[in-house]
Amino acid sequence: MLLDARGTLVADAEQARRAIYGGKKMARRRFQHGSLFRRGRRNKVWVGRWWEEIINPDGSIGRTRRAEVLGTVAELPSRSRAMEVLSKRLNPINSGTQRPQSTRSYSDFITKDWMPVVLPTLKYATQKHYRYILDIHLLPTFGSIRLTDIKRECVQSFLAAKLNSGLAWKTVKHIRSVFGRTLATAEDWGYINQNPVSKTELPRRPRNLSPRHVLQPHQVHLLTKELSEPSRSIALLLVLTGLRIGELLALRWKAVDLTAGTLRVIETVYDGHFDTPKTDRSARLIPLGAEAVALLKRLSQDQVNANSLVFATRAGGPLSRHNLLRRHLKPACKKLELGGITWHSLRHSHATMLDATGAPLGTVQALLGHSSSEITREIYLHAIPDDQRKAVAGVEALVFGLKRTQVAGASQSGA
Repeated sequence: MLLDARGTLVADAEQARRAIYGGKKMARRRFQHGSLFRRGRRNKVWVGRWWEEIINPDGSIGRTRRAEVLGTVAELPSRSRAMEVLSKRLNPINSGTQRPQSTRSYSDFITKDWMPVVLPTLKYATQKHYRYILDIHLLPTFGSIRLTDIKRECVQSFLAAKLNSGLAWKTVKHIRSVFGRTLATAEDWGYINQNPVSKTELPRRPRNLSPRHVLQPHQVHLLTKELSEPSRSIALLLVLTGLRIGELLALRWKAVDLTAGTLRVIETVYDGHFDTPKTDRSARLIPLGAEAVALLKRLSQDQVNANSLVFATRAGGPLSRHNLLRRHLKPACKKLELGGITWHSLRHSHATMLDATGAPLGTVQALLGHSSSEITREIYLHAIPDDQRKAVAGVEALVFGLKRTQVAGASQSGA
């Protein structure tokens, strides 16, 4: 048994050939020398022309005339030099290593092939993210362009334009990732010979010097006093455990062991859709402190069964993180003048407090479920700056001869 171009099992080679080439026999391959001519007045260039086989939208094989600039006359001063370049360009065609190219547009491939076949294999949250990137950034620019006409140079220019437009480096990185993944599928399925995105680069990520929004311990107490249930318990557990909001809202009582003082992360939820945790390391066992256990014991008094969610709607479904943020957390933070705080800020607050206690990097990484220590270390860049204050105060003590007690008092009042 063999596979045709769409991945369908066929009986023999002849059937496979007909499935790939629309039932038409391919013309015998002819050795090509191509044609060569000069173009331009001031900046003269050598242009080569040749024939290429293409795959039409109906699957049949056709031929098309190609033209390509081989170089400037200054770079290739003689016709023989230009012919050498043209011969190298034609070598994959003459040797039979270059496959027929598709005439399909990027939009046609995405909407008819990639979205129905590949997109459903991704996690729900990832699907939403990919759809957004495609609809807002990729399809408006590349939708009408043929897959074979998307070149590395135009992709590199596109990424540079996105960075220059003011988009965050991380956003442009995501755009490049989605673009590369879709074209990798096009390459695997034979629509293009090489993924042009794989040869592009982004500049080094700029250091983010703006402080990350985190809460200090006394601010946690102020916030929990201001919040009503269930947001109060949700906020406190996020700070005490470092869970992601989707992990906490997907937490079921069967994953909580109040006797052992642990909870197990086995699910996450996004817009009402349950899924496996974000990464392999995200599926983890979290130790609970005495306060977290006491809080969960109080909540367990309303427990229906082991499969019930710890935080649920009246119908038993998951709460909406967006509604809780808009109706509860944001108004409370605005009243307390705690700007920029989100549910994820509470997870970062947990990380920075772990750092302040002197917890090793590997321990923090395991508790947070990060896939790499680099992610954890990045959070450390925004840790509570108490140690930095003490260090600077120590320098002042040496310079001005201040007593340590005076320095300590000054640093506390400055905090």
